[in-house]
Amino acid sequence: MKDQFVKAFLIGLLVVAIAVGAILFMQRGAHMDLTGPMTVRVHPTDKDTSLAILNLHLTNPASYGFQVSDVEVALETKSGDATTRIVSKTDAKRLLESMPELGPFYPTLYTKYVVPPHSTGDYTLLAQFSFPENVLNDRQRFVVKIHEADGTVAEIREK
Repeated sequence: MKDQFVKAFLIGLLVVAIAVGAILFMQRGAHMDLTGPMTVRVHPTDKDTSLAILNLHLTNPASYGFQVSDVEVALETKSGDATTRIVSKTDAKRLLESMPELGPFYPTLYTKYVVPPHSTGDYTLLAQFSFPENVLNDRQRFVVKIHEADGTVAEIREK
């Protein structure tokens, strides 16, 4: 009787382990996240404002596209943080065309843009700050928060 119970228990345990393994295997590409490095260039626009040009090399490892709903750029300094939204796609295009010496430039992330699944790409973001150039150059880091349409937030930090 005891041997039958042990055999049944082990078979049940094996079935549960196989089911859990199968579920985890099927969900391996469902994690929505963007990862990758960031490089930053700073350009003064006048004595009190500066433009941050952020190049992102993003990878979407998920099996689904990452649909952008909003992008925020935060500047972390020793005296505090400042957050701003990125310059719009149309304004960024005009600005970059008028200042080609600040390149290289890649496509920008904008509302409803979909980062394709299992892809890696380069993107340029422009963020205007009401700080002089030296404040942006003496920063601790920039942090980019990319909001996905379903609520996921990918956070890319400058090293």
